[in-house]
Amino acid sequence: MAREEEERRPTESPASRLAHVARVGARYGFGFIFARRLPRRRRRFDPVRIGTRLRLAFEELGPTFCEFGHFLAAQRDRIPPGVAAELDRAASTPKPARFESIRVLVERELDNDLEQLFVSFEEHPLRVGVFTQAHRVVLPGDRPALIVVDRPGIRGDLLTMRPVADLVRRRTPGNLPVNPSEEVSEFATHVAQRRDMYAAVRNVHYMSTLEEAGLIFPSPYKGYCSARLATFAAPEAPRAPSAGELRLLARHIIRLALVRGLFPADPCPERLLAAGDGLWLADPTEFLQVDPDRMRGVAELLVAVGMDDVEATIRALPLAGCTVPDDDTALRRELRDAMGSLGGPFWRERTLSEMVERGLEAARLGGVRMPLELALLARSLTRVESMVREADDAYTAVGDVSEAAGELISRSRDPRQIASDTIRKLAQPETYADYPRQIHAVLGELKDGEVEVKFHHEGIEDLISKVDILANRLVFALLIAALVVSSSVIGIFVRGGAHFLGMSVFGLVGFAIAAILGLTLLIGIIRSGRL
Repeated sequence: MAREEEERRPTESPASRLAHVARVGARYGFGFIFARRLPRRRRRFDPVRIGTRLRLAFEELGPTFCEFGHFLAAQRDRIPPGVAAELDRAASTPKPARFESIRVLVERELDNDLEQLFVSFEEHPLRVGVFTQAHRVVLPGDRPALIVVDRPGIRGDLLTMRPVADLVRRRTPGNLPVNPSEEVSEFATHVAQRRDMYAAVRNVHYMSTLEEAGLIFPSPYKGYCSARLATFAAPEAPRAPSAGELRLLARHIIRLALVRGLFPADPCPERLLAAGDGLWLADPTEFLQVDPDRMRGVAELLVAVGMDDVEATIRALPLAGCTVPDDDTALRRELRDAMGSLGGPFWRERTLSEMVERGLEAARLGGVRMPLELALLARSLTRVESMVREADDAYTAVGDVSEAAGELISRSRDPRQIASDTIRKLAQPETYADYPRQIHAVLGELKDGEVEVKFHHEGIEDLISKVDILANRLVFALLIAALVVSSSVIGIFVRGGAHFLGMSVFGLVGFAIAAILGLTLLIGIIRSGRL
């Protein structure tokens, strides 16, 4: 039954998807977001309880929403730790896309029949990720290869998130640590980067020029690549890497991340293979990149933390792209506490996950704002460590991170390396050749009506709310004044006609009607929460 629902999801209309999100949200206590009226009283904010309900809702909504939860959890400098811990636990195993849809995608992208393109094509995927999945294939000439394709249905999930995020922002102004609309937009950009196969091929070309002894980057097959799929060479007799080989692969990946600024957004054992000729990064897609100048700041930051130097750490934070508050008293206190609890002679025996979590909590409490790409980098490296620890629980990535940071510092201060990097950047034709494709993609989205231009004014929501409250109170005050004046006029000047208790009956009826209307208006203002 779950498989059938997964297969039907891409064909659902946007209205059906929104209705499904509303039903799931209401089931887990977020019905007030989708209701016409806000709740009469606000509940006490409990991070753990809110995080648990969000996690359960995301798990029911599917893998894309769970990945959005992980995306939010990575930003622990802004998300409360209770919420972040729950969102990081969100798990919904992605099911393989139907082979018929994969066949249609491959034949459309490569403009040929599947039987003409491949000698064999394994229907069951080798790896199923949230955004991509990989299949073993054999190319003409009996060449083993791995084809990675974008999974269908992701765009529909992203389009569903946007109106929901806008509604959450309007219904909870100023009550959230992040802006939901901005987070969904950044997540959509993040997803587009992970699904861009042209970028994956470009990264492989760059990584193949690096001197990473013992690590093999597969060559892409140019005629079997497009914007939505990429085909890479595979080893002849692959096998799963052993625990020792996983440690070595982790060291290579950490060095690649810190020294070169390239890190996997979804590290998993299925992407890694061992063969007789070495260790293979068999599936090199979904790599993200950090600016090299920012990575030098990260290296300075890591060295300062390793020396338990609070002053050097604060000086290195802006170099890494972080924003430090003018009053850094709280930051200094939090850094001293964190270094005191994690430092000392045995700091290398601690796990990287523990140190990252404690460091990000100190940054949050100290008012530091970290760039998104660094938060994603930290999450990637902790996942690499967790992947190896499943096979070898004695492994910690702290030593490998420290060595890679030291190497990056040495390289960044070497004049010959600086000149070499500058010349290589200027001589890369791919940097300029990719611009026409990017412009064409933007024009295509503009033609299809998929480009949205939004103006965000800080504080305008609060201003509108305050003006609305002021106007309602003013109208109500005028109504009270009118009732007082009219009752006085009736009591003083009206002498003829029927009287009751010394007052005109017609005046009393009009007064009662006005009082009822005023009471109705008051109740409406109170229920709208604008009084």
